[in-house]
Amino acid sequence: MPTIPESHHALLKRPHGCAITTIAPSGLPQTTGMWFLFVDGAIKFSLLSHRKKYRNLLANPACTFFLMDPTTMSNTVEVRGTATIEPDPDKAFVISVRAQYGYDSPPKDGPDDDRYVITIEPSVVNVVGGG
Repeated sequence: MPTIPESHHALLKRPHGCAITTIAPSGLPQTTGMWFLFVDGAIKFSLLSHRKKYRNLLANPACTFFLMDPTTMSNTVEVRGTATIEPDPDKAFVISVRAQYGYDSPPKDGPDDDRYVITIEPSVVNVVGGG
């Protein structure tokens, strides 16, 4: 399995927004700006079960993560792969994501909102620049 080079770990550990692309039922790509965490060499993000991106991943787990350093377009990370989906019943993961982005409280989800941790298992990793 390809891994993200150490040269780009520092970029991935900063609180930047990324783009996550999934495949919609129409077969067309669907891209959303997301928050994420880089944990133990893996890209992870949180989704609610009623979101389109979650439904897309259930139907087709193929996805792409893309991050461009906001200070230079010549420093990027792209991870293409397959999503794995795990429940986040106590919302511990989403709370850790929010903490990286400066929030010290849980999200304002509804009482019936189910959260999931999405992890991208890389098939292809492309990097540009030195991280």
